[in-house]
Amino acid sequence: MYELAVVSRFGGRLFWRDRMVLASSVAVTLGVGTGLPLLIDKVGAPPADVLAQHIGMVPILLGIASMGHIATVLTARRDQLILKRMRATGLSDRGILGGEIVNTSVQAVLLLAASSLVLYALTGLSLPRNPLMYLLALAGGASVLAVLGTAFTALVRRAELAGPMTMPFYFLAGMGAGGFGPLDKVLPEWLLTALDLLPTGAVVDLVRTAYAADGTLTGDLRAAAVPVLTLAVWAAAGLFAIMKWFRWEARRS
Repeated sequence: MYELAVVSRFGGRLFWRDRMVLASSVAVTLGVGTGLPLLIDKVGAPPADVLAQHIGMVPILLGIASMGHIATVLTARRDQLILKRMRATGLSDRGILGGEIVNTSVQAVLLLAASSLVLYALTGLSLPRNPLMYLLALAGGASVLAVLGTAFTALVRRAELAGPMTMPFYFLAGMGAGGFGPLDKVLPEWLLTALDLLPTGAVVDLVRTAYAADGTLTGDLRAAAVPVLTLAVWAAAGLFAIMKWFRWEARRS
């Protein structure tokens, strides 16, 4: 636990001091996360449309701030032999990767929470009926996507390829959640069903439950059962992939 905290704190300091990260992750997350819902609100759309756009952006932003970010960071540190040097200090593999996953998850949740607060202040978007479920949905989704992003680095040969290679996931997640408009009316049913099985589909279900106007604690817990199970399955698959295929050293060209 101590190692995890040390690596996480170190990663957090680097996160806010890296200008490239601030431009590619922070600026994009806040800009896109607030820009589209704000635009829809300003053209006079009803609050329901603003909420739908806000919810549709959640999986896209989580993909960028969590999965895409950690895949890029870990691949770069692998190529620069930083990960190999960290292992030589006596830090455990679990502490190194766990610290990076925790740091990335925390930063992603903070960015999405900040984006939501801006929308609450500048648009007619209402606070979620169940704010705790909303925050837990963001935290769970960010953590699982960070685990999957860590596992995904096994497929990335160079750090500059991490962004483009993870980008298709953002589009698929956004398509299934309505981030690109009501595509559910034109996409085939089998594709929508497949997209719902993604971890981001589970996050969207939890967020929709949190924002639902009517509901009870019992009803919320019942509605959260399947999405939580889906996230747990994806987390287990990601951890298995990390243990089996994660690479600590740079690939040879």
